[in-house]
Amino acid sequence: MTRRSRIGWLAGVLGLALLVSPGVGFGAAPTLERIAVDETFVDEELAEACGVDLTVHLEGTIIERTFTGEQTGPAFLRTINLSATATADGNTFKFRDVGADLLLTKPDGTQVLLITGQVPFFFAGALMVNPETGEVILEPQDRSDKQIARACEFLTGG
Repeated sequence: MTRRSRIGWLAGVLGLALLVSPGVGFGAAPTLERIAVDETFVDEELAEACGVDLTVHLEGTIIERTFTGEQTGPAFLRTINLSATATADGNTFKFRDVGADLLLTKPDGTQVLLITGQVPFFFAGALMVNPETGEVILEPQDRSDKQIARACEFLTGG
């Protein structure tokens, strides 16, 4: 098992354990918002990196759960399941944005933001940040250069 898959597995187990822990189980149910996404836009950064005009069509669902109260455990959970198609001059590149953003409140009152999954043109794995200080606690492998190069190869036909 690679380091990245161990981190992803550990993050998943941690998230599941916190969601079913007694502190959360006896609290009020979270508010739930389901957001349908169906958008087309110009991705300026990808267009600049590839040197072509392009559009991206993004489609899928984002589900946000907000937990109330002062309890230890999850304060906010966003699950993301989006598929995207970038198009330039008749060429296409498909990719996914999937994963979860979990804001946890620790027993001492501090919070930790855990971002897991696949963030297009950034990383796959887990990123853990202290949202108050911006301190990175766990950093995934940066895959942005490799992913952008691959996308540009498809989008430019080269």
